[in-house]
Parts: sequence; C-alpha cells; structure tokens
Amino acid sequence: MTKQEEQLWNYIDGFCSSAEKAEVEEKLATDQVFQQLYMQLLEVNEQLNIHLEIDEPSMSFTRNVMEQVQHQIAPITLKTKVDKKIIYAIGGFFSITLLGLLVYAFATAEYKMKVPVVSINLDIATLISPTFLMAFLFINAALLLIYLDSFLRKGMKKTQKKGE
Repeated sequence: MTKQEEQLWNYIDGFCSSAEKAEVEEKLATDQVFQQLYMQLLEVNEQLNIHLEIDEPSMSFTRNVMEQVQHQIAPITLKTKVDKKIIYAIGGFFSITLLGLLVYAFATAEYKMKVPVVSINLDIATLISPTFLMAFLFINAALLLIYLDSFLRKGMKKTQKKGE
C-alpha cells in the first residue's frame, strides 16, 4: 500500500486529523491521478460495505457452548515419573566425588600443630552452695507443675471429646 492509498483510506474512514484532511482535499482538487485513485477506493469501500454483513450469534449460543464444555472430559494432569536409578546414580556420583576430595585433603594435609593444654581446676564443693541447690530445686518443681498441668489438660480434652 502506498502512502497516497494510506492517506485516502484514512480520509475515507475518517481517521485523519484536520491538517491531513485539508491536505487530501487540496490534492483531490488539483491532482487528477489522485482523484481517480480516490474514486477507485470509494468503490472498493462501498462493495465491502454491501457484501459484508455482521453475523450475530443465536440467542442460545452461549448456553450451547457452555453445555458442550460441561460434557467434555476434564483433562488429566500430566504426571511424569523420574526413574529412581537416575537419582541414585547422580547422588552416588556426587557422594563419591565429595568423599574422594575429602580423602585427598586428609592424605595431603600436614599435621604439625601444637594444641595448648588447658588445665581447669574446678572445686565442685564451692560451686554448689545451699542457695544454689534451693534455686535449682525450685525451678525444677515449677517446671514439673507446668508439665503436669499441660498433661492433665490434654487428658481432659480427650475425655470430653469421647463423651460428646
């Protein structure tokens, strides 16, 4: 499609701006070839308007389509199976590779490191005082009561559900 044809189609369809419309009208008044092309395009446009009728679907079109869709079997989701041998082979390969690297690292390592010896003298008798022992027993007694309470509450809930 040439630029002139495009301008004329926009003019015929009414899609051009006012400046383009003035330009096309000026060309139509002065140029004979442009005017002949305009007449040809007008004839084509009239023939298209005459022969093309917009078909409307029937009133029950939507209902008929929806009924057909309901009668079709729903597609099943595709389930792919991966062979477990492949997974084991890949896992084995990586395990052997990591094991080989670990063996190589230990085989080539030099163990020339001095470990400092730490001596700790703990006197347990001084750490355990009567106050410490009483606090320890009090905390344990509180924890025991909390556990016993939760245990009994669970038992009560189970018996209430059975009774209903």
